[in-house]
Amino acid sequence: MEKLAGAAEEAQTILQDAESRREHAIKCSRNIIRETKRMIHMIHVSEDHEGSKKALLGLVSELTAQMGDDPLMKGLGPADDALAEYAEALILEAVAKEEEIPSFGDLGIGPGPWVLGLADCIGEMRRIVLTSLMAENVQRAVSMFSRMEEVFRIVMMFDTPDPILPIRRKQDIARGVMERTRTDITNAVMMSKIGTLKSL
Repeated sequence: MEKLAGAAEEAQTILQDAESRREHAIKCSRNIIRETKRMIHMIHVSEDHEGSKKALLGLVSELTAQMGDDPLMKGLGPADDALAEYAEALILEAVAKEEEIPSFGDLGIGPGPWVLGLADCIGEMRRIVLTSLMAENVQRAVSMFSRMEEVFRIVMMFDTPDPILPIRRKQDIARGVMERTRTDITNAVMMSKIGTLKSL
């Protein structure tokens, strides 16, 4: 019985530690989501977001340290969501700067959150297209739409069961976003050509 009691005490210590780390990870995840929304907004309004990015990187480093490789910390929904939003923000930054899109290895996260972040970024890229069209910068809008198509093709490659990666719903949403944006671009280009002809 002494051995059993010792094992039970050790198990309790391990589980209590996991619970504490889990609670901290959930709190950290909320902070990451808050900071990613702030950074994405700053990118859209062309504000300096380096401070926000630095804070975000620190939070992600803290979260991943809490998670580690402990199987008791796997499948933590809020953490997975937070890392997907982190990926979305860093991918959007690269797109807005016309830089190469970072891989999941570059971001220091797993492939799942990275793919989900890619999918969500399509909606943010549409915002840039619409902002460009409103500013009558059709060339910028067309260029961004070309990047959207590139990202969309990658996102649609994944045919993964939802328990592994819940991507199907995001693929359906992305498909609708692409169709609406293609219509917006086509109409803008046609109006631009009509305006050019009228000015001749």
